[in-house]
Amino acid sequence: MIILIDIGNSRTKYAQLSAGKLSASVQLNNQDFSVVYFVKHFSHASQVVVANVAKSALTTELAHWCTEQKISFKQVHSEQQKNALLSAYQQPATLGIDRWLALLGTIHLYPKENVLIIDAGTATTVDLLASNGQHQGGWILAGIKALFNSILTHSTLVHAENKTLPSLAFGSNTSDNVNNACWAATLGMITQAIVQAQQLADIDRIILTGGDGLALTQLLLAQSSEQIIAVHNIQFIDNLIFYGLQEYS
Repeated sequence: MIILIDIGNSRTKYAQLSAGKLSASVQLNNQDFSVVYFVKHFSHASQVVVANVAKSALTTELAHWCTEQKISFKQVHSEQQKNALLSAYQQPATLGIDRWLALLGTIHLYPKENVLIIDAGTATTVDLLASNGQHQGGWILAGIKALFNSILTHSTLVHAENKTLPSLAFGSNTSDNVNNACWAATLGMITQAIVQAQQLADIDRIILTGGDGLALTQLLLAQSSEQIIAVHNIQFIDNLIFYGLQEYS
């Protein structure tokens, strides 16, 4: 049994890989991710593969525990090339590991396709993957929650409550104005990314992932535009990063 782990800024997700098949993912707060948890849930593992975007102390603790238990441990990092994937970055190590693994997961699932990848979490990132495996670069925008908070932080007279229901409608109160604008701004970036990507190649597929990925998928599918490819090629993949981690197991 192989454990694939994604350690984020505040939460950790992991999945089990057995006989080439991924389990459903488990999510917990970082403060609960400790040696006590390792003993209870990971003692049966033959290998642990970790991606960490923030909490280096958690990785150190897990690596030490794996060594004591004689469990193979590997922390993955962005690199110039992995299998058929080639990074667009001049300094490959500076590409976020979550973006690198999303690209790697995409090429694992859909080799030889031109794919636009949108990962909507703390940040909303866009990456274009060419059918030959070459990463074409992308964008980074503040995520939906960060956009919302930035308005309240920098505008002393704006008072709004965060709402979970995504909408693009014009609001009749400040809370709706702020919330809906965050979704509209993000969707506008995605739409522009589609236009720009299609100028470079015929896009075979659009993949959305991340905590706000499903909501953005639904908003995108609701739009009608000749610039957006056929709707059956737009899809949400909840745990895309684990398909990338699988390549390192």
